[in-house]
Amino acid sequence: MTTKKKVLFFPFDLLAHYLRCLVLADQYDKTQFEIYFLHSEAYASFVEAHGYQTFSATTFNSTEVMACAANFDFSWLEYRVIEEVLCAQISAIQQLNADLVIGDVSPTLKMAAEYTKVKYVALMNGYMSPYYAKPRKISRTHPASHLLDRMPVSMSQTFTAFGEKISFWLIHKPFRRLRRKYKLRRVTSYLWETQGDHNLICDLPYLFPQRKLPAHYQYVEPLIYQDKKDDTADLLSSLDHAKQTICVCLGSTGNWERLEFFNDAYFTRYNIITAGDTRRILNAAHIISAPFLNLPKVLERADLLICHGGNGTVNCGIQAKVYMLCLTAHFEQEWNVEALERNGLGKSADSFSVVDWKTEISSAISKSSKVLS
Repeated sequence: MTTKKKVLFFPFDLLAHYLRCLVLADQYDKTQFEIYFLHSEAYASFVEAHGYQTFSATTFNSTEVMACAANFDFSWLEYRVIEEVLCAQISAIQQLNADLVIGDVSPTLKMAAEYTKVKYVALMNGYMSPYYAKPRKISRTHPASHLLDRMPVSMSQTFTAFGEKISFWLIHKPFRRLRRKYKLRRVTSYLWETQGDHNLICDLPYLFPQRKLPAHYQYVEPLIYQDKKDDTADLLSSLDHAKQTICVCLGSTGNWERLEFFNDAYFTRYNIITAGDTRRILNAAHIISAPFLNLPKVLERADLLICHGGNGTVNCGIQAKVYMLCLTAHFEQEWNVEALERNGLGKSADSFSVVDWKTEISSAISKSSKVLS
């Protein structure tokens, strides 16, 4: 009898990362591979529903990371915490005798895989590839943002690229220290620390074009999660077919308070469906709320998607040919929205007033019929 190869998934502790790892895991032949997922209190039910085993290991605090990311702050990458996560990953890999590890935003996994001599496959967004062909615009929360906005575009991009190179080098300092301590190979930048032995770019090439990629990088189709239980029929049947439908999905990082105005009677003219508003900030009678939606199915009926600009949600919107208005929570989502704007698929709503929202929604709904048509 052939022994199954063991594959360990290390997703970052946010729903989008667990979901796309589950999409990839489901493509493995279960007669040949035994799949394990890093345990998450928040997302264990999704892993269990797919029939996978879990293992425990210390990981980064996603709440802290997201709070820091909102302010372009990398203080969460502190030496002591990085080493604790690294050692926990090494221990898990060794105890389970893994043949392959797969990471989705797991900064220490490259070191853990190298230390244990196990192959590492990295899932990544196109803007995190070192071969990304476009500039990464500095976050609007960065102190230098307003200064760069006043410069000519070419000059702004030059300064941004230089600053980015310095920033990635500084952020990587504790990793270099750990690499010396554990006698690992020399790596010079945080950007390279996030790359694996093989790298899957989970994005559309026209959104995030790359310079010529080496053989160990490849584009894959966006890994869009489809809920196995299609419980959307009752929800969709309750919609008023005379009204246009707005789907609101801010992922696990969005700030629902910024959309509280949707409770106003003015918005009774629309069907409004929300996903993930667990505190019911949007709680008026005209709003349909669900903790989790089969988003691709709901978007088949939607005229507009209001979202946070997260990778998974954005790809669902593109697939459904629905225009997007985006309220971002951190700089990576801003990079997604910038790509949407370049391609006429969406628009940043970060600076909208309530009055703006009313006019922009009407304009955006008219654009959805033209998106990718």
